[in-house]
Amino acid sequence: MPATKKTPKKKSVPEQVEFAELEAEAPVMVEEVPTTDIEASASEEPGAEEASVEEPAPLEEFNKQVVQVVEEQYALPAKKKKRPMPQAREQFDLNQVVASGVIRSVWGKNNDVFARLALSLRGKLVETDDTFASYLTLRFADGMVGGQPISIQSGDVLKVQGYLVHREYQETLRKFLDEANAMSFLDYVAADDLPAWRLLTLERRNGLVNVRSMSQMDGNGRLAAHFGEPIHEKSANRAQVEGIVARVWEYRHDEGMDLFARIAVYDEHTPVDSKRAGNFGRARRAAHYVTVRFANGRTSNGALIRLHQKMRLRVVGELRDKAQVVTLRDELLKLGSSEVAAMMQRVTDGGQLSEIKNHQESLHILAGAAVVYS
Repeated sequence: MPATKKTPKKKSVPEQVEFAELEAEAPVMVEEVPTTDIEASASEEPGAEEASVEEPAPLEEFNKQVVQVVEEQYALPAKKKKRPMPQAREQFDLNQVVASGVIRSVWGKNNDVFARLALSLRGKLVETDDTFASYLTLRFADGMVGGQPISIQSGDVLKVQGYLVHREYQETLRKFLDEANAMSFLDYVAADDLPAWRLLTLERRNGLVNVRSMSQMDGNGRLAAHFGEPIHEKSANRAQVEGIVARVWEYRHDEGMDLFARIAVYDEHTPVDSKRAGNFGRARRAAHYVTVRFANGRTSNGALIRLHQKMRLRVVGELRDKAQVVTLRDELLKLGSSEVAAMMQRVTDGGQLSEIKNHQESLHILAGAAVVYS
């Protein structure tokens, strides 16, 4: 009677996993097969001897499944990838100016064009009386606005929009003496010091407006030409800034005492300081410094203001220039140079140092409203 192979009942995958260890330890049952059948099959199929020692395909697949289950149960958890720390978007301070007036003078320096704009203090578009005028310096970078070359001259009526910056520069002693009508001062200095006096420069600082948009108008306010983005502000003189209080001082006068604040404004136009690193991965910027005045320590609507350094301040007001009288002695002492102090001692008529005076203008914002952040 021919021998027959017993086919074991096929287990499902869960059953194979559950009894994996038992089947691995159980003895393998091999059913005897007649020799004649083996020899016959060997003679009929070449290479059958090698095939008889190979592992059956179902068992090989079963072992793979067992290994896979073990690896899934005991595999170490995958390491989570470190995500970069999110950085807050850089925020900028408010800094916007809109002003209307008539050009009194135009000049150029370092490929830029500058203009002196007279702002009326009594609501006129064209102010002819200097008593009722406040002056503002405009800067047109590369002589253009909105990427277009401009054409301006003295007497033009403009409405501009831009942002406030401070300008630090050196003024020659000769210019200071010439404006004070005191060129004879050099006759009283020591002969050995004369070359040094002639090379001396004085530090000056003043504010100006970098123009981003400009409308040219006729004397009646009708638009003649426009450059840059549209100007939506209706006011003829309006400044809005926000920043950190860097300095506070008081100025006494006959009508009371004004409060001044110097604020550091970090707007989107501030240049990046490449020499120093910033905080939180952001670039460090060089601030624009703007001076704010509170008449008698109050805003125009009567709010009493109390300030100290490092406060955050938001101000809305009008641009003004404040004329102040400075003496040659004060300007020389600001240099903080021991050599200059020694030269001052050798002037034969030392009284002239205090007698020689000059008028200088300081641009500031007269505060109409203010928010002091706590």
